[in-house]
Amino acid sequence: MAIVLFGSLELTTRLISWFTGKGFCISLHEYEPYDRHITHLYKWHPFTGLTFQPGISFKAGHPNQANQVPIITDHYGFLSDGQTLTYEKSANEIRIATIGASTTANINLAYSQNWPGYLGNLVQKALPNKKIRIINAGVPGFDTAQSIGNLALRVMPLKPDIVIIYHSYNDLKAINQGAVFRPDYSHIHQRPFGSYTKPNIFFRCLNYSMFFVRSHNKYRAYKRDKSIVKKMNNLKSGETRLSFIPKKAEDTFEQHIRSLISIAESGGAQVILSSFATLHNTKSSFKEIRQSRRSSELKKTELFLIGYFIPGLTVDATFKGIMRYNVILRQVAHERHTGWVDNASLIPHEDKYFVDRVHFSHDGAALMARNLFPVVLHELEKL
Repeated sequence: MAIVLFGSLELTTRLISWFTGKGFCISLHEYEPYDRHITHLYKWHPFTGLTFQPGISFKAGHPNQANQVPIITDHYGFLSDGQTLTYEKSANEIRIATIGASTTANINLAYSQNWPGYLGNLVQKALPNKKIRIINAGVPGFDTAQSIGNLALRVMPLKPDIVIIYHSYNDLKAINQGAVFRPDYSHIHQRPFGSYTKPNIFFRCLNYSMFFVRSHNKYRAYKRDKSIVKKMNNLKSGETRLSFIPKKAEDTFEQHIRSLISIAESGGAQVILSSFATLHNTKSSFKEIRQSRRSSELKKTELFLIGYFIPGLTVDATFKGIMRYNVILRQVAHERHTGWVDNASLIPHEDKYFVDRVHFSHDGAALMARNLFPVVLHELEKL
């Protein structure tokens, strides 16, 4: 009887999901990090922690998006449009590499719609006699420490002409009162990147059930949001989270950015830095956004998730950190004479451009690419 009941619930859940446009199968973002559907996507790497698994295809998306999109990787483990990438570069070929994390990988969008792919199409139309190749080297979860290894050891051997660096948000996770700060961020990477403890086989089997997965996720989200609200309401400055950005964290971020620039330039590439764009206006405060009638439901929901994602800082301190790191990026770009695009100012803080607090929607990715486009052409003229 129990098997019949559970089977009926499972079939009903899947049929409702199918009829509402969410698909008959469980979405990638609904799986646990230890599930094979997730671990299959990544490969251990000795110097960056992990990379995308080479030569795979899968469907990805975002909890705030209805549709899933096909994603593929090439034989080097970079996100791909299906073309073959080789170490040898033809005489009329221009290669543009993008360095960053999930906001660069943008796997909630199809390759041609994420900002690196969209940018590549813009440059190709402007330079029809050239072969434009994008090397999207973004990997979800990466910070600047991991990107240093990624750029030096995986990307530069492919001889990019332009390297675009888009970082800041994940680096704020390195600020944690419970650990001694280390410039290599080893204090927050204390186990192999991507490794998770698996539950017993009973719960692993349950994770194949859409009814169980979605019920469990809703309950967990409820408990998480309730916990976050309680912590934010009761938070006192310095109690469990810092309300400021330590200078050692700022100095480390700047040193990492300078290292990335040096690595790219030593390989003959021009560099473009971008400030980090967000859904929220970081000049506002947690209280202002939460109480404002003009704040959308997305902004209010994602406001609390900032506190969940950056556990070492208050939300206001996170905003200060993003602004401060953007200032550092601008100053370094000016001093090192790199290309510079202030996307933090150019992309409006509106739901239209984001699917959550930092990840772009189709419109946001397109605007990001259009903002970068003239600077890319300018930097190419220097080659």
